[in-house]
Amino acid sequence: MRRKAVIFCCTLLVFVSVSCAGARNSRILRENPGPGADSYREAGESSGSTGDSGGEGGSGNVSDGAGGSDNVSGGASGGSLAERLLVPEVYEASIQSEDGTFQLTCDAGIELPDASRIPVFEVGHKEIDQEWIDCVTETFFGNAPIYEGDSYIPDPEIFGNDVENPMEKKESCPRLEDSEQPPESPEYNSYYFYGIAEMEETLFSYKLRWVQNDSLQINILRKKTEALNEVLYWDSGYYQSEETTAYPRPSREEAERIAGITPEQAQETAKEYLKRLKMDEFSPQNTCLGVCRYYTGNVYGSNDAQYIDAGYLVSCTREIQGISVTDEKRNGIWTEPGLDELPKWGYEKVEFFVNQEGLQEFRLNNMYSIEEQQAADTELLSFPEIAEIFEQAIQMNYENTDALQTDIRIDRVQFGYMRVYNPGVDHTRGILIPVWDFFGSRVSYGSKIQEEQKDYVFKRAEPNESILTINASDGMIIDRQLGY
Repeated sequence: MRRKAVIFCCTLLVFVSVSCAGARNSRILRENPGPGADSYREAGESSGSTGDSGGEGGSGNVSDGAGGSDNVSGGASGGSLAERLLVPEVYEASIQSEDGTFQLTCDAGIELPDASRIPVFEVGHKEIDQEWIDCVTETFFGNAPIYEGDSYIPDPEIFGNDVENPMEKKESCPRLEDSEQPPESPEYNSYYFYGIAEMEETLFSYKLRWVQNDSLQINILRKKTEALNEVLYWDSGYYQSEETTAYPRPSREEAERIAGITPEQAQETAKEYLKRLKMDEFSPQNTCLGVCRYYTGNVYGSNDAQYIDAGYLVSCTREIQGISVTDEKRNGIWTEPGLDELPKWGYEKVEFFVNQEGLQEFRLNNMYSIEEQQAADTELLSFPEIAEIFEQAIQMNYENTDALQTDIRIDRVQFGYMRVYNPGVDHTRGILIPVWDFFGSRVSYGSKIQEEQKDYVFKRAEPNESILTINASDGMIIDRQLGY
């Protein structure tokens, strides 16, 4: 049985490997029409499925062509998924370009689900109803009063506000029946709510945006007494990226002291909130240290931030039949040149910032609805095939960079789900597909163009920023910024 077509019409150039006159390193550009009807076959459907297209523990004996007739069964043959896909315990590789300007070093553990089958699902936007919105409100605020945010002025006796005559506070709560219905488009419903919740001597902003046939976005943020009127930014990028910058931020040790809890304690807090939100299919995937900052006046330079708190970001993803959606930092809302007007559909995100005071921020975006199963057990490329595609594609990605030298180190490889879609056809429907993600660090040395940066060193090593994403079924490279 072939997967029901979900037609993708956008064209994307991607890198794949082929055999050409016996040369193992030959490469071509192939047009990617997107995952259509022929992209996801049931395991065992292809007459050429043999399951022995690679050697042991490496990217050596790879069959001619990537994503051709040598796909390995995802679950039809015996043995574990690792055995069927010829996955080694550790992925090791070392490649240097002829001119010495590029170095790839792989010494990576491989994360693979304990799943007997790898299905593919159609996904859509989760339908939001008032009952679930009430559940969110109850989970975070209980019976605490919530007031209209636009007219709210804090009580000066509690929060030290210097306004002499506060406006009268008006209680409110999010109600979807208050959604706007423009006369020119009666089928279009939108809703935006902004409130301030008073919880003892703590204020939380509560923002909710919903558009019918679009996505829900929720943001809950603990306000700081010393910066009540400032816009607060919680950011985890500083400590997980290891960027060689000189921003005046707290040291890691100081941030850990301010956070006052362990990463494990932060995860437990997130799990409790997920339980109360009835999101049992979600679990923490990544936890990293972060800080809270704001800017005074209209100055937003990197050296002008005021740092006032620290905590842990706990990123959560859903699991379907034993396979987790891979946690990846990008939002997936970029568009290709000339397609800026197309509606976009960002990735599903569920994130908590937590420290010793409790919840600091909650972010929820673009909830999925898991719908029709398109293939019960899709065919997959063997890991040696995936590894060869990665090794050749990553070299091509860095052939013409400005850096004098680039070093890529891969320390983690993960198999999981990713949602892809085509904004040019339908931004409310997509497919949940299996992918391989390669995580690690990138170090760039100097500049070929700018003389003043010849000694510059830039290192980026965010543990949840994939260096390359490959479709596990056909070997296509996927751009996580675009979502396809």
